[in-house]
Parts: sequence; C-alpha cells; structure tokens
Amino acid sequence: MIDLLRDLSPILIPIIALLIPIVGIIAWAVVRVTRLKLLHETVRHLSANGQPIPHELLNKITGSKD
Repeated sequence: MIDLLRDLSPILIPIIALLIPIVGIIAWAVVRVTRLKLLHETVRHLSANGQPIPHELLNKITGSKD
C-alpha cells in the first residue's frame, strides 16, 4: 500500500492541485445560481401578492448599480 502511494504521488499531487481551483469555481457558480433562483422566487411571490418590488431587489437580479 505504501509503495502504491509512493508510485502515484507524483501524479496525484498535480491532479489535486488542478482540481482545487476547479472545485472552487464550480462551488461559486452553484452559489450564484442558487442565490439568483431565490431572488427570482421572491420577486414572483411579491408580484403574486400584489406587493411592490423594491428597486434594490431588482438591481441585484439585473446586476445594475442604479
């Protein structure tokens, strides 16, 4: 078992080093998509109930800074 790890370590270290940023990018994208889904759901509920939609909420969805 130890010999197997010694043989694979030159290959595994670069693979793990490349996977760390990829996992970070995927996690960031998942969080962003989930957040946008929740914002859209909130806007749908507000509009279904006839309540006004705050401009701050719309700006977060559209990405504008107005």
